[in-house]
Amino acid sequence: MLSESPEAGVLPNERNAASSLGRGGGKNAAVLPCGKSFQTGRQAMRVRKISLSVFGLFLFVFFFAGCSLKRETLITIWTNIPEFTEYGELFNNTHDKKKVVLVYKKNPSEAIASKTEKNPPDIVVAPWLRTDKTSRYFRAIDTIFDGGGLSHSIFYPPLLEAGKIRQAYYLLPVSFNLPAVIFSKENTAAVEDNYTLSIEQIKKAGSAFNELHKNGTYSRMGFVPQAGNSFLYFAVKAKGAQFREYKSSFTWNADKLSDAIAYLKNWSKTVNTSSETEQDFAYKYLSMPNFKRVTSGRTLFAYITSDALFSLTPEQSEQLDYRWIYENNKIPIEDSFVTLGIPKHAKHASAAYDFIEWFLSAETQRAILERKAKQNLDIHQFGIAGGFSSIKEVNEHILPLYKTMLLRNTPPTDMLGVPEKLPADWELIKEQTVIPYLRDEIKNTGDTPVLDLPTRIANRAKPSYEQ
Repeated sequence: MLSESPEAGVLPNERNAASSLGRGGGKNAAVLPCGKSFQTGRQAMRVRKISLSVFGLFLFVFFFAGCSLKRETLITIWTNIPEFTEYGELFNNTHDKKKVVLVYKKNPSEAIASKTEKNPPDIVVAPWLRTDKTSRYFRAIDTIFDGGGLSHSIFYPPLLEAGKIRQAYYLLPVSFNLPAVIFSKENTAAVEDNYTLSIEQIKKAGSAFNELHKNGTYSRMGFVPQAGNSFLYFAVKAKGAQFREYKSSFTWNADKLSDAIAYLKNWSKTVNTSSETEQDFAYKYLSMPNFKRVTSGRTLFAYITSDALFSLTPEQSEQLDYRWIYENNKIPIEDSFVTLGIPKHAKHASAAYDFIEWFLSAETQRAILERKAKQNLDIHQFGIAGGFSSIKEVNEHILPLYKTMLLRNTPPTDMLGVPEKLPADWELIKEQTVIPYLRDEIKNTGDTPVLDLPTRIANRAKPSYEQ
């Protein structure tokens, strides 16, 4: 949860923005509309003891302090991304007439569509804003490119285009994460390509790494799809399952999903003997963090996402290398792709444009990363807003200065695949419904029918979000 900071004026929920500003008028003063002020009882007692001239000066100072604060424009940002506390502090420290106030929302996409919200934000920054339900609450922001502050060319084209509705831009990309496999540097010779691997290449290299004894047990297994939930979901998504928002729920490509499940079941059977053997090996040898799995020598590859990979400490990653995973010449971006937009009813849209132009610049993001390193602020937390920046220059020339593993392999510009539009509560749906279905299907030997996905969806109660 976002924590309150003096500079950024972070508001955990519905605290009035004026309360935040009141801190600027002195410890015991509350700032009223321009030219007005009042003192607490303790101040009044002190005031009676000073001369009238000093008292007059005291009121004069408060008059202009109130005016100064009144002239500031407060830019209200709704987000659930903790790093924006740091960004808000930096913005406030470098701007006199505009200040950022952060309001934490557990699920901003749900909150922006809520009819109970009476104080609209000026900017929303979060995953899951690209839903059909949510996107209609934002205004077109094409004009942000007209003044020269921002250029289309700084962004990865697929990410920028993802924020379009018809021919207008409504959302701008902020950050993203990618799927990868890690392996020990000792096993580099077993890895075919230098930058990327297809799912089939992972399967092939994993098979060659296997070490099966005559008694039917494995001492090494190159890759275990069932070692974690994340790879199962990634694999069916990459192979075209096409989970996507549909009305109040979601839909998918049933044929592609069926084919992907069959592919994974065949992998377990033909490469790793059986689904049960895979599970037993994972339970016995792979009940440890991903980086230890590969350095233990028990497995060749472990699945990981870029935010987890580049959050490892230098000691944890010292013996590791990695490759991005692709399918059909695309590296599928993680579903939690972060975007930002300006709501239709924003009170300070012009100031919001100024903040966005400031934030979405390579120089600002360089300053953010420098500040984080100098002040030791979550230095192991990855990148910008928890992932790769949407700005190419940052990932190619700035981030590698702080995450030296990136010097070997930055995201390939021409291979990024943007996720489908997904419901605002997709993380819960995925964890509670989709992944359990995939696990059941892949373990199933055919003796007992698996509860199908439509039935699971019907049985699922829609969660309510804390606003």
